[in-house]
Amino acid sequence: MNIGFDAKRYFHNKSGLGNYSRDLVNSLIKLHPDNKYYLFDPSPSTLNLPPNTIAAVPQNNSMFWRIKGIQKDIELHKIDVYHGLSNELPFGKWPEKTKKVVTIHDVIFRTFPNHYSVLDREIYHQKTKHALKIADHVVATSQSTADDLIKLYGAAEDKLSVVYQTCGEGHWKSYTHDALNSFAFNKRLPSKFALYVSSFQTRKNHLQLLKGLKASGLKDFNLVLAGKKGETLMACHQYIIENGLSKQVIILNDLQNSELPLLYRCASSFIYPSMVEGFGIPLIEAACAGLPLAVNDIPVFRELAPVSALKFEAADENSIAASILHLSKMDKLDYSLYLEKFKTEYATEKMYSIYTSLFS
Repeated sequence: MNIGFDAKRYFHNKSGLGNYSRDLVNSLIKLHPDNKYYLFDPSPSTLNLPPNTIAAVPQNNSMFWRIKGIQKDIELHKIDVYHGLSNELPFGKWPEKTKKVVTIHDVIFRTFPNHYSVLDREIYHQKTKHALKIADHVVATSQSTADDLIKLYGAAEDKLSVVYQTCGEGHWKSYTHDALNSFAFNKRLPSKFALYVSSFQTRKNHLQLLKGLKASGLKDFNLVLAGKKGETLMACHQYIIENGLSKQVIILNDLQNSELPLLYRCASSFIYPSMVEGFGIPLIEAACAGLPLAVNDIPVFRELAPVSALKFEAADENSIAASILHLSKMDKLDYSLYLEKFKTEYATEKMYSIYTSLFS
């Protein structure tokens, strides 16, 4: 098969959607090398690709090529399956032989509209509606998102599958004590701490987590917040200073993806207060490191979190405080059985079976 991908995030996004794109595509290339893989992007960040992988750049470069016009290049390369990896498929006339797959990660713009501008909500809505209409198959990254697509968009259940995401290969590896000790020393990490990995966005709820830490009354409980700078970072800094938490809270904004597995393995537990998620890759990353988990009690975490995970109400700082008190007494866990359905090979083969089923 000739399999094409919307590779914008594959080449240019270093976090969630980019990691999803790279993990899936690279695993497909490894496990099914007899196919040809085409990464569609007008300005690929690298041409150092495997022999069976081609960076497909536009013949006629238009600023709207990815949204409308890419189909001519899809036809030129005789693509059998085209996969929109991040919630959208191009508008316009498609080659008849090309099957279209789209991954919908979430519809948070509908379930939490206040976190988006009116214009962004309408753009995302139209893209989602169009993708669901023309796709030969739709992939949701959780049953929670699949349920939202059925409820809010009337998505056809017979062409909708749930394929859980995985996490980067570094999280599945083992690391020496020397490597962990060196990392902890360089980052000045405490010997024991709870971790939260997320960019500083309002819906990620960092400030409420800090309020929960304050409400716990614990003076020897350390918290590390790791993630990209965002609109809530300054408010978090201010709250930490004003409430005397400077000795308990460390903020890391400059980590590389390759450093994250080390950070998780240096932690003692993981806490996830996000108000809404389409999936929640940090859950899987934390489980790979054997960390006790505490999560906000929302549908997607009820679906994805292991049964041992503590649940709290993220709007209630005392509920968060109670989970913090429990986490402070917990030891690391073995999640081997739980992690089976999130392994890279499992997700890849499930996706590949979707591709092949479109021709049966």
